Amino acid sequence: MDRKDQLRNVAFGGAWSEQIAGREELIRAIDTLHTAAARTAGLDVRVDANVNVALWIACKDHPKGDMLRIAWDKGAAIPVAGLRQQELRRVARLIEEAHRGRMR
Repeated sequence: MDRKDQLRNVAFGGAWSEQIAGREELIRAIDTLHTAAARTAGLDVRVDANVNVALWIACKDHPKGDMLRIAWDKGAAIPVAGLRQQELRRVARLIEEAHRGRMR
């Protein structure tokens, strides 16, 4: 049973258990983006399914999610590995900062 199902089965009820699961999913997604940014010299983040899912999770419910996703996509297309890595790290930090209040 995964963490989301465990929290759903809690007898106390309420929306808090789903909020915890959503927050944990968001944290994992942001961690995935940071890892991808660090490894972008040897990893094409544009075709990595885990990175694409993480980006979708991190951007889907945020008012500036479309802008953040576009910034990530532009950064991922930079041909120079060092500049690409620098830009993706910057965008990953922006995504994390955009969700700072939700992750507490």
